[in-house]
Amino acid sequence: MMKKTYYIVGGVNGVGKSTYIKWFGFEKKVDIIIDPDRAAIEEGSQIAGCRKALSEIERCIEQGLSFCQETTLSSRQVINTIMKAKAKGYTVALTYLGLDTVEECIARVAKRAASGGHYIPDDVIRRRFSNRFECLARVLPLCDSGFIIESFEIHRYNIASIFFGGKLFDFNLNEQKWVSEFITYYPSH
Repeated sequence: MMKKTYYIVGGVNGVGKSTYIKWFGFEKKVDIIIDPDRAAIEEGSQIAGCRKALSEIERCIEQGLSFCQETTLSSRQVINTIMKAKAKGYTVALTYLGLDTVEECIARVAKRAASGGHYIPDDVIRRRFSNRFECLARVLPLCDSGFIIESFEIHRYNIASIFFGGKLFDFNLNEQKWVSEFITYYPSH
């Protein structure tokens, strides 16, 4: 029997979560990819999209399907999902992508929106960016494993740190300051 896995791909809006999911080939690793932003477009509103995403998550856990969720980690709902999944025998693996500045995130979202993609208001991105370390530090210890990924541009990623056995290991290859800032932040929380 194959191991059930709940993959979380997290990060602030604009860091490249959707691109990473495609690049890494998650569609071949899981039964379903859950993207609340795509669901919101399909359903016609953010609230309806979130409801659809939550329903898909519940279905996956009930049916024992491996799945990948794209998330900003800004909601405590992901903690509830981790706890439900673990109670049902899932392995939980987190990949977290980031950028150095909120301006980079805002610029990427604006570029995406100009190309017909979904828009996220600047104030929402700023709030999520300012809380990103807190959100990541809250979720990471609940996972079985994790990767901290520097997101430079499309299809250019650097694994900066791994989380395994309850510990965060820094490779000291960090080209972006946010990774070093998180490594310093994390042990104290």
